[in-house]
Amino acid sequence: MKAASTVALALVLIVSPIHAKDKLAPLPASVIAAKTVYIDNQTGHAEIADRAYDALSKWGRFKILKDAKDADLVLRFTTNTKGRPTPPGNDIDISPTPVVFSVRDQANNELWSVSKDKPLHSQTRLDIDEFKKRIEEQEKGN
Repeated sequence: MKAASTVALALVLIVSPIHAKDKLAPLPASVIAAKTVYIDNQTGHAEIADRAYDALSKWGRFKILKDAKDADLVLRFTTNTKGRPTPPGNDIDISPTPVVFSVRDQANNELWSVSKDKPLHSQTRLDIDEFKKRIEEQEKGN
């Protein structure tokens, strides 16, 4: 009986760390409660704001405002250009420059952020999709 208990405990200890890495820190309550957002595009590419607006509109969770001071959250898009070449014709669809997407409150505190090393053309929608996934998982209690 003691051997069976030892084996069971060993399995729990081995399997638990594997699943623990899937657990993510909860988003702040202010993110979950937010109803309005402002898109702060600091990339220098209008297409980023357009793509963010499109993705957020399709999601339908937030009202997108024209003034940051009235928004619950500011969704900021910046680029990480360190050591990266400018794409031919400054074409964001072939740019190797990743976008940094951060969610900020009115005091400019960063509440959540993500950056993948993907070209600009796909990154904006991926970031919004990941933000959506995190919120929805948290609301489901996962």
